[in-house]
Amino acid sequence: MNDELPSEELQDESGNEKLEQVVADTVNLSQASLGKVSAELVRMSGSAASQVSAEEIEMRQSAVFQIQTGDISMYNSAAALTQAKTIESTYDFLGAARAEKLTLDRSRLGALYAENAELNNSRATLVVARQMQASNVQTAVLLAGQVQGTVETQVDTPRALLAGLAAGVGIGMVLFLGRLLTKRR
Repeated sequence: MNDELPSEELQDESGNEKLEQVVADTVNLSQASLGKVSAELVRMSGSAASQVSAEEIEMRQSAVFQIQTGDISMYNSAAALTQAKTIESTYDFLGAARAEKLTLDRSRLGALYAENAELNNSRATLVVARQMQASNVQTAVLLAGQVQGTVETQVDTPRALLAGLAAGVGIGMVLFLGRLLTKRR
């Protein structure tokens, strides 16, 4: 990749980063805030960025709006939109995430689509997964092919299917009755 900046901490004399875009092989951010970061490896500590694209990302007490990566490891951080091959998250908040494998521990999650998800002591609004292992997890909606463990959910896969079927039948009947009434006039 392009080596515009060497692998070092990026900050000015006051300790605050003011760069808009960084492209490098390795980027280490400490107490920095910037727009776009593109690298093979990105390490963030107490930093924020609007977009990060990297093969591997490590975040500690940091926030990113949009992430695209192969592997990400987060601790006490936040990400709004995340797409990754693997996500490991502890004490974090993820807005929307898509991953082949996700491990979430003591974290909050808005929406997730994953092949394999492992959630422990976490809360999620929407989880869609092929396989899910859970321990003390709360979800609003859970759509999963296979679930192992304890999950407290408001709408699980069978209930979602039943609700969809009932809604389809209800809408069908309303349309049928509407046609009957309009034909009589």
